Amino acid sequence: MGERFGNRVVTAEQMKSFESSFIANHGISSALLMEHAALAVVKEAGNAKRVLILVGAGKNGGDAVAAGRLLLGHGVSCDFMTFYFDQNCRELTEQWELLQSYGFPYEVYNHTANLPEYGKYDLIIDGIFGIGLNRNVSGEIKHVFDRINRLANRPRVLAIDMPSGVDATCGKVLGSALRADVTVTFSYRKSGLLLYPGRKYAGKVIVAEIGLPEIDDNPEYVTFDSVSDCRIPERRPDGNKGSFGKISLVAGCDSMPGAATFAAKAMYRSGAGLVRVISTKGALNVLHVNCPEAVSVTREEVYPLDNPFEGFDDVIVIGPGLGTDTEAERLLDIAIQYGKRLVIDADALNILAARLDRMSKDPEHRLNLLNDWLPDDTIITPHPGEMSRLLNISVAELKEDPLVLAKMIRKYCEFVWVWKDACSMVIGRNGFYLNHSGNEAMATAGSGDVLAGVCGAMAATDLTMEQAASTAVFIHGLAGDYCRERLGSYGTMAGDIADAVGMVLK
Repeated sequence: MGERFGNRVVTAEQMKSFESSFIANHGISSALLMEHAALAVVKEAGNAKRVLILVGAGKNGGDAVAAGRLLLGHGVSCDFMTFYFDQNCRELTEQWELLQSYGFPYEVYNHTANLPEYGKYDLIIDGIFGIGLNRNVSGEIKHVFDRINRLANRPRVLAIDMPSGVDATCGKVLGSALRADVTVTFSYRKSGLLLYPGRKYAGKVIVAEIGLPEIDDNPEYVTFDSVSDCRIPERRPDGNKGSFGKISLVAGCDSMPGAATFAAKAMYRSGAGLVRVISTKGALNVLHVNCPEAVSVTREEVYPLDNPFEGFDDVIVIGPGLGTDTEAERLLDIAIQYGKRLVIDADALNILAARLDRMSKDPEHRLNLLNDWLPDDTIITPHPGEMSRLLNISVAELKEDPLVLAKMIRKYCEFVWVWKDACSMVIGRNGFYLNHSGNEAMATAGSGDVLAGVCGAMAATDLTMEQAASTAVFIHGLAGDYCRERLGSYGTMAGDIADAVGMVLK
């Protein structure tokens, strides 16, 4: 995102292009890459004793046959099951010939005829489609997938590069897919391994190096694997609270008093120097008990002021639990006018959506309007329902192919979008961040308020707004992972996530 920031993620077409280019221009042998891929698969096979290897018609099938040859050489019992009638892949043919020349004993099954007894194996290696699938899975192949997926005592499934049946770019299941326990993908994560439902089918993802050199450019898609990837600026040893951001938080109302507390606490746990909360008296009473570090002012006190954010305008975060009445609208307008950096969330987004409804139904026109209204140094944080209202696009359509929609947003908007979902995505001028931290325990009221707070704190650092948003999403997800490990999927609450932010940044 701008200067190299994060670890590359690729689409299917990008990966094919990279690999073809390296083979053509750098003298790298396709057979050598296949051997390295097979070694990576064997490494993840663990202590399997009986293995069934599913072999497709292309290079993914060649990887699978090569892995089987290596396993047989290690004394592992392996059988093969073919998933093609005709194949014209030179690399696959070479791998079959090499396997046969070794003279290892094995069985070969055909998915349209004699089927193996799946339950007698302790590992199934999926080398059917890889990243090349561009059609729906149906017929006998679908029957095999469904049968393996439904086994009561299902063997462990290891997918080569991608779970077969999953679109490597958008993560869509193409008719049917084989559910993996672990996926060994090569060189870079594929976007379809991060986006749902593909992520659900991938299991644990291992990124294996197979000999392709790193591309020295700014990738279009990135992700983070550790906090160090985020490059959060070090805190100045001679700093004071003013050095680390004076943030205004406009959040909470009498019916949703917790929103301001969750966001404020998350800001402080993320390193903010000083947070001033503008809210209703009822919400501030809750804040004073649960986050006494925050300073506060009531809405009534700020209404007479021309610029109520003066002195606390490094970053303005507005929207969590705000309400959508005329008072809230006025505060949003002033924040847009005076904020140096803005984070707009929740009800503030609903106010914008209502304004858009009065002006246009067309998604592209609505994007243009938003770009006219909001400063470039703005982060907005919609969940799917809020995205739907902002763009006048159904949630089902949003989820059909998220990357296509993300590219449309980037075409029109100069500011940063955080599209909150099971795989949250940051959309900025320089590219896309796809998040893989976080879990189902975070699906709890107030979790989004915590994210807004972390976004605000990160925006108060020297990070760009794209970097701040990406870092906030990753840290927020790590905090959720920390909570699930300690409290479980059912026991995690938003306040726990806010507190855990400090632990993952420790």
